[in-house]
Amino acid sequence: MPLASRSLVRLINSTLRTNTLIGFQLKCSASTQTTDLKEVLRELIPKEQKRVAAFKKDHNNTPIGQVTVDMIYGGMRDINGLVYETSLLDPKEGIRFRGKTIEECQAELPRAKGGEEPLPEGLFWLLATSQIPTQEQ
Repeated sequence: MPLASRSLVRLINSTLRTNTLIGFQLKCSASTQTTDLKEVLRELIPKEQKRVAAFKKDHNNTPIGQVTVDMIYGGMRDINGLVYETSLLDPKEGIRFRGKTIEECQAELPRAKGGEEPLPEGLFWLLATSQIPTQEQ
């Protein structure tokens, strides 16, 4: 992929991560007190839909790269073909979930009483809402 295209992809990804991880969380702080995930999502989803629609409107015809046949047959490597904001696999840092490393997730997500590892429900809440759940949630 040409250097200019990679820079554009990084800019778009950075914009999406920033909006999702910071702005999205700040706009949705009113929902953090409820323990009902459906209620939280009812508030978050329309806001996220508006954000994505505005981004698509502003950048609808922006090219993000050039794809070759070799790239397709090579396992789609180096092709940005899908926006997937819940996790990011960095070759140097490893996987991040909503911007948090595995170690950060292990430290911040709630555990069962006497448990040593975070509850899977806590990780699901983080992936669905971009918010670290409380123990009650």
